[in-house]
Amino acid sequence: MAWFAELSQQLPVFGLLLLRCTGLLFMAPIFGQQRVPLTVRILLSLSLSAMLLPVIPLQQAVVPTQTLGWVMTGLLEVLTGAMYGWAATAIFEGIVLAGQFIGLQMGFAQANILNPDSQIQRPLLSEVYFVLAVLVFLSLNGHHLLIRVLQQSFTVVPLGQFLFGPQTLAQLSLLFAQIFGVALMIAAPINGILTLIDIIMGLIARTAPQMNILLLSFSIKIYVGLLTLLFSLGFTVQFLRDLLPRLMDQVMRLFTVS
Repeated sequence: MAWFAELSQQLPVFGLLLLRCTGLLFMAPIFGQQRVPLTVRILLSLSLSAMLLPVIPLQQAVVPTQTLGWVMTGLLEVLTGAMYGWAATAIFEGIVLAGQFIGLQMGFAQANILNPDSQIQRPLLSEVYFVLAVLVFLSLNGHHLLIRVLQQSFTVVPLGQFLFGPQTLAQLSLLFAQIFGVALMIAAPINGILTLIDIIMGLIARTAPQMNILLLSFSIKIYVGLLTLLFSLGFTVQFLRDLLPRLMDQVMRLFTVS
């Protein structure tokens, strides 16, 4: 019965490990989407927990023996994993916001589609940029980086502990601020050209008031915007390839002290 005693000792540890993995995967990009079946996410959490159990450091792990203490610790483990997952998801929110900026400038503000994950309507270009970001993320093995973040989280935040301090708050604020920075950098080339089109249309309206510039500008801005979007795809993809690894490094430093 030695194996049963060993299993009884490892079961509370495995439970806390599973809760952190579940919190991260249910909030992480791609894996946390509602289009991924619940059964798949649960099985993936169980598989990752079983693979990480032999390799994570347990020297500083705090595993309560009382039921109530274990439940409270488990809730903190879910919160730790969810914070890592949300921090990784924030990377994509800047890209979605860039699509909203461009769509508003092009006149696509009313062309919304229902996003099945957030259950809210998003502009069409936001979904285009989101899919592009997901493809770049997968091409860079971003899903492997998420697993690496999960593994290193047990070194930074030992199992059974919750380390939320000024450094974590500052890192979350930085990631939140970068949402707007990423959106502006992606949308700036297209929005700049569309603003130039608005200026030109305004000058034409002043010199030839008999022309219906308002109706004409709608078609011109859509054509020019789509053409600029096509030519800027190479820049956007390269920008995302340079950006995503650096942002994932910031996610890894979420709970670091220095």
